Amino acid sequence: MSVSHAVVGVVTNESGEVDTGQVAALAGVFAQVTDPRKARGVRHRLAAVLTVLTLGLLCGARNFRQAADRVAELPQALLAAAGARRHPVLGIRVPPGRDTLRRLVEAVDAAVVDRLVCGWLAARLDTVAGCGLAIDGKSVRNSGGGHGVDVQLFSAMRRDTAVTVAQVQVPADTTEVTQVAALLDPIDITAMAITADAAHPNRETAGYLIRRHAGYVFTVKANRPTLLTAITRRLPKATTPTSAHTSTERRNGYRITRTIWTAPATGIDFPGAVQVFRLRRDVYAPDGQRVSKQILHGITSLTSTAAQIAGYVRTHWWVENKIHWVRDVLFGEDNHHAYLGTVAHAMAALRNLAIALIRLAGHTRIKQVMERHHADKMLIPTLLNPSQP
Repeated sequence: MSVSHAVVGVVTNESGEVDTGQVAALAGVFAQVTDPRKARGVRHRLAAVLTVLTLGLLCGARNFRQAADRVAELPQALLAAAGARRHPVLGIRVPPGRDTLRRLVEAVDAAVVDRLVCGWLAARLDTVAGCGLAIDGKSVRNSGGGHGVDVQLFSAMRRDTAVTVAQVQVPADTTEVTQVAALLDPIDITAMAITADAAHPNRETAGYLIRRHAGYVFTVKANRPTLLTAITRRLPKATTPTSAHTSTERRNGYRITRTIWTAPATGIDFPGAVQVFRLRRDVYAPDGQRVSKQILHGITSLTSTAAQIAGYVRTHWWVENKIHWVRDVLFGEDNHHAYLGTVAHAMAALRNLAIALIRLAGHTRIKQVMERHHADKMLIPTLLNPSQP
């Protein structure tokens, strides 16, 4: 049985002393969210509900039923640190049930939750010179509430840590392209390199980033025909002697070769443009036969080397692989059908938080970490503590 020492936030169990202070700190973050309920009759505080729900996600919960099961298994020490309700007779901490979890997530102000979570995570990250952000949108399937329009979320991920530091919901009557300022205004992006896919290379976005003293690396496709034509005219022919950089790696027996060509953006009417580039990715089978070739073009305001530009483009897709894919596959985001009210946005924010805490603790095998937490809930504080500032 664990013995709680509430003053110092430390509990002692079979494995020794465990510091639960960061669980309490997380509850303090959620305490800043306004409770949408009337005060009369409230049994479980909103901050405690959001905290224990996050702990349930860290144990691999994919829906409210599983979250309620994981929360019900939490040790008293963690429930106490989260601020869970104390039973008036028995004196034990009582976890919220499935219906309470669901109703509160439906009603909570998801934008406020997301902003607080992202701010808390950003404060725990070290300032790294030259670090950058990858911005990208994601539609949450089955979240339209029967109206056929799924919730679309637009997020910014720190490429050096694969941690989401900003996320907003895109209004139903527009697209993510119009939400760049709303996404990035709360963040200090000075001297950062912002990468974005082919939806974003427009004068408004480029001008905004230049005014914020940030750089950009945009990929450009046929949806911007005039700009794409200007880029291709500036670039040299795609031959080996004219390439600026080539890298090769082997993966599962396949050889992957990436080649980049660059040229000055002289004469291209685009805010802040310094260089244009062409990237080619060739994949060869173990027998030496080429099985695929991909070519893309882009424009950047950076004076970086060709190798650095290629690295920016490659790591941009981590937002898909390390955030969106994890939420879909490990947390079942697109298979979750209880998307009423603000559930889609709020749950995405909490899933981003769970992923970030695992990554900041130095883990890369997220599924295995969640399985260990499911088996031993007292490992969770150890996970949170390494990521504290």
